[in-house]
Amino acid sequence: MKLNYRDKIIAAFLIAVAILAIGFFALIKPKMKELKTNQKTLTEVQDTRKKIETKINEIPKLQESIKKIHKDTNELAAKFVPVDQVNDPVVIDKYMQKYADECKVKLKSVELGKSKLSPINYYYGDNSDSLDDLRKSADVNGTLSSEYNASLAEQKALEQRAKESIIQTQYGISIEGTKANVWKYLDALKNFDKNVLVNSVQISDYTFGKNKAEEANVSFPEGDSEDIIEIEIGENQVIKNTSDVSIVITLYSVFEMPEPDVDTIPAAVE
Repeated sequence: MKLNYRDKIIAAFLIAVAILAIGFFALIKPKMKELKTNQKTLTEVQDTRKKIETKINEIPKLQESIKKIHKDTNELAAKFVPVDQVNDPVVIDKYMQKYADECKVKLKSVELGKSKLSPINYYYGDNSDSLDDLRKSADVNGTLSSEYNASLAEQKALEQRAKESIIQTQYGISIEGTKANVWKYLDALKNFDKNVLVNSVQISDYTFGKNKAEEANVSFPEGDSEDIIEIEIGENQVIKNTSDVSIVITLYSVFEMPEPDVDTIPAAVE
């Protein structure tokens, strides 16, 4: 069959279209699909890059925040007795002896207790509801119960809050001195520059010799003298205006936070 010129033109056109179609489906279409995939990946990578850059830009602020937390924490920790000192009786004995010398009392002994970790309790009123039945009887619309529960909101919040712990070390201190000087010594403990709690004070002779003097028909000079007064009432018998005093104190300690390294990036954990 012979093709005329018009048929040849149409055939050539169809062949060209077929070649283009084959090229499109065989070559161009996969490349377009790959291009779309790569474009999507590029968008995701760019989003990830933005997030990373945002985090990198936040690093200086985080570094400053960490440094401030470290500074504030150690300022608070400075109010506590260092852990490496609290169990050293020599260090504490120096503190107590210093106060004894300043207050003119005799430091007879300092006994160290064992350090232990103890919870820090919150202070709040423990209100037991003894009127619950009567309140419920009168509470026709729930107002009384709501008001009562609202008044205990702070207490309940503290009851449910997790408690922190602290290192506690008890010391037993025995001193001898006049009333005026013992009071000065107790004031010195109260003004101790570290966190300390005076648990108990036991005075063996709360009259500081006055009762013994009255029984012996002698008397001390008026007033609470800082100087030790001795009155002989017989052979080897002396009355002094002093008393032995036993004091139990608790010293509080925390570990000091080491300075954080905010410039080193830790290695990734595999």
